[in-house]
Amino acid sequence: MPLADSLVAAMQKLLVCAVLTSASIGALHASTLQQLSLDDMIRQSTAIVRGKTQLGYSAFRGPLIYTHYTLQVTEPLKGSPGKQLDMVVPGGVSNARRQSFAGAPTLSNGQDYVLFLWTSKTGLTQVIGLSQGLFRVTTNASGQLMVMRSASTELMLNAAGQPVQDSDFQMLLTDLRARIQSVLSGGAK
Repeated sequence: MPLADSLVAAMQKLLVCAVLTSASIGALHASTLQQLSLDDMIRQSTAIVRGKTQLGYSAFRGPLIYTHYTLQVTEPLKGSPGKQLDMVVPGGVSNARRQSFAGAPTLSNGQDYVLFLWTSKTGLTQVIGLSQGLFRVTTNASGQLMVMRSASTELMLNAAGQPVQDSDFQMLLTDLRARIQSVLSGGAK
């Protein structure tokens, strides 16, 4: 089983367990995330795009509620996603029921993002690593475009299962483009 497929299966199992737990205790208050390096996310993503999000709706899909967004793609960085794509984030409100998932990314309408995405076998496109794969695009004092994300406050484990501390991330967008190309061409390990 390819690593991306096993990651998808593990993520779906985690979400189902979280829903079952939250059904008995209300909203899920904590999650455990597997730490993903930038190179891991580049390799495991089915698409990496720059774009602006627009909130759509929340709906059940099986036992889980997903919030659906439309993403207007302004720049494909990996894959061929087209000009617009639909993506989901676990959690939301549907039929007067609320589900929340700690570690799930929060998106703002019209915000410029770089998103590391994966599409499951069932066709759902999500941000990889929950909030780890979502980067805001901003402009620094020199007028250069930057990608940044705040450190996750959720429990995070490395590949060996040891707890690790996440940290804030920022990089010039031009450097991120170069890094993606390097990793995809086999240059970075």
